[in-house]
Amino acid sequence: MMWFGQRKPRRFEHRMIYADDRKKFLGELEQRAREELGMSEKKTTTPDFHAAFTSETSHLRRKEARQSHGLLIVVTALLAIIAAVLYLLAR
Repeated sequence: MMWFGQRKPRRFEHRMIYADDRKKFLGELEQRAREELGMSEKKTTTPDFHAAFTSETSHLRRKEARQSHGLLIVVTALLAIIAAVLYLLAR
């Protein structure tokens, strides 16, 4: 029996499994030190990171394949139309 109110629930605590905050902090500290000393410029790896994953996705490879098939169909249809017109003119 609770005479003086309910107990507070236990707080949620989430520890990151795949993140290393210390390593990230040291990397940023090292980068700032290099920039202050003029040893290296600030690097951005976002485009390389993005390209590495987008080139490996199956749905994008299928999309590229469909686009090339569409162009092939259009070119084939145009050649067929040109051949039919030349055939009719040659008669």
